[in-house]
Amino acid sequence: MEKWTLRARKEIWFVPSLYALASIILTAIIISIDTVFADSVQTYLPRIFFTNVDLSTTILSSIATAILTMTTISFSTIMVVLTTYSSQFSPRTLQDFMTQKPTLRVLGVFVGSFIYTVSSLLFMKDWLDDQRVLASGVGVFLAVICVGYFVFFIHHVARSIQVSKLIERLMKEGLISLKKKKLLYKEEKLTFETLQAPSGYTEKKELQPKATGYIQVIDMDGLTKKAKEHGFYLLFTKRMGDFVTERSTIAEVYFNKKPPKDLDVTAYIEIGEERTPLQDAEFALQKLAEVALRAISPGINDPNTANNCIRYMSRLLIEFGEVEAEAVSYLDDTKEQRITLPQRTFQEILYTAFYQIRIYGEKDISVVLTMLECLILTAEGSEKVVRNNIKDMYEFLVGSIKEQYFEPLDIKKIEEKKAVLEELLK
Repeated sequence: MEKWTLRARKEIWFVPSLYALASIILTAIIISIDTVFADSVQTYLPRIFFTNVDLSTTILSSIATAILTMTTISFSTIMVVLTTYSSQFSPRTLQDFMTQKPTLRVLGVFVGSFIYTVSSLLFMKDWLDDQRVLASGVGVFLAVICVGYFVFFIHHVARSIQVSKLIERLMKEGLISLKKKKLLYKEEKLTFETLQAPSGYTEKKELQPKATGYIQVIDMDGLTKKAKEHGFYLLFTKRMGDFVTERSTIAEVYFNKKPPKDLDVTAYIEIGEERTPLQDAEFALQKLAEVALRAISPGINDPNTANNCIRYMSRLLIEFGEVEAEAVSYLDDTKEQRITLPQRTFQEILYTAFYQIRIYGEKDISVVLTMLECLILTAEGSEKVVRNNIKDMYEFLVGSIKEQYFEPLDIKKIEEKKAVLEELLK
């Protein structure tokens, strides 16, 4: 399912094309009513919805022009938003706006309504002059819907370019991916394991991908059923989100007998040109870090935005601590392990979150204090086992703080944060 979700998100035309198909079906229904069932339908609907052919042609022409204008304005607005995202936030956040449901629905409604009005004009023939038609009434109804969606889209754009909304959305993307993993664990479809080769298998085959790019999505349900059907065990050597080439070994397939020649496991693995947070929650954390880095750059110089990103990172780090393990194993319906996928440890994730921010924010006291605050928030919401990893990162960050950059009052604030964190990590 996630594989199809990824493809739908990658192709911007997919959702608008569904609306276009629906508009073609609607056009066929309305034209059938106007040409075949007009007399019987007019007895059930108010006469206000019906007009003669001349007036209907005028109305539909005006609506088509207006919808095309709104569509043009919407696309221009989208380009402005994409430019803002790329220049001020991060190029990786572009997909977050374009693949949002409101954006795709607005484009779909505009495209579908335009196709309906143009198609209906095609069927406004002379032989219908003596008959009243319903097409223009439906067109007016669609025009009202388009105006409503246009107002909604302006509101949506105004909210989307607010950096606070973007940061919250990035955090939620990561939370969705992590909570899915926790849900599978509760349903006993997944276990947290140490990374080791399986025993009891006689044959081993290395698996190479068919494309170069990032590991985006793995169809675990389909792959688990396939593994049970053919009796093999799949041990991945690459993590979700890793970059691979056609010559990379991404997994090892273990068999109890000679592997079948026609077995194609790569069909369940999606390789693409960029990472996606559908199954890669670390990518959402990376995007938050990138927005923070862009904010503290000399060109933008907005440390408050960076601090907001770092605080929201703490919520993701708490969830990462709850699923901390060397690897996750997926089980079939008989609770037998079929797939093992390595993942980064919590300590590696902590390092990934802070190693760049630590360098570029080392002279900004607000950024230094917020990094310590992030560790405090993470420690408050984590178990004791996770706090040991936080202690290592705390020593790493504190050791990199250069006190010569700060004044005595700044150092006093740092010491206060350190005291709170040390108390939590006892």
